[in-house]
Amino acid sequence: MKTSNKILLGIFVGIIILTTAVQLMVYAKYKRGEFTSFKRERFIPMASITVPAARFISIKGLGSVAVKPSNTLGLEIQKGDTDKIKYHVLNDTLYISNPTNSDDQLERGMRTAGLVNIHLPASVQLNAAYSDLRVWGADDPASAPSYNINQKNCYFFINFSGGKQASVYLNQLNLNSLSSFSDLDKHAVINELNMQLSDSKLSDNQATIRKLTIDADDLSLINLSGKNVKAIK
Repeated sequence: MKTSNKILLGIFVGIIILTTAVQLMVYAKYKRGEFTSFKRERFIPMASITVPAARFISIKGLGSVAVKPSNTLGLEIQKGDTDKIKYHVLNDTLYISNPTNSDDQLERGMRTAGLVNIHLPASVQLNAAYSDLRVWGADDPASAPSYNINQKNCYFFINFSGGKQASVYLNQLNLNSLSSFSDLDKHAVINELNMQLSDSKLSDNQATIRKLTIDADDLSLINLSGKNVKAIK
């Protein structure tokens, strides 16, 4: 074999070995839980919306909603989507939706993709339909927030601290679920979870639940780890 061919073959083999090694390193890091996912909200410009105090929030057809604890009610909408996502207050309820989406489109899975941040006090009830909810806890158990959420045709999951793999704490979570899927997280520590399920699914994903009450109909499916079965009151 010519020397030049040997050099080319060596370079080719070296590239394959290097690529394989990098892939194995990334996979091993992912399996160890050290992989930090891309947190897109850090890089998305948001428009802060001044809203009056309300007792209830009603959202509909929103595909990316972050629910964050707060002492005062607040709303942020991704810049560029402020013309699509409308909001108004009627009586004691703040309504947020994309009015161009028909009920038929929502039933077929259409959602408005723009990010919406809702800063939610514990005293304000959130009513959600046809939306994806990412609910935040607290890094400090002394600051663990409480939420009261009614959801219909929604996907609910708990935000956690990504690559840090640290626990997130919630105090009391009251969740009334109709035709929805609630996906907890193994990093979540919930002092009290009260669930009402109607044609819905719940998966605890090995979250830590210290007190659990569930009222479910025959169409609902519940996936609990052994430690949380013992928490049922």
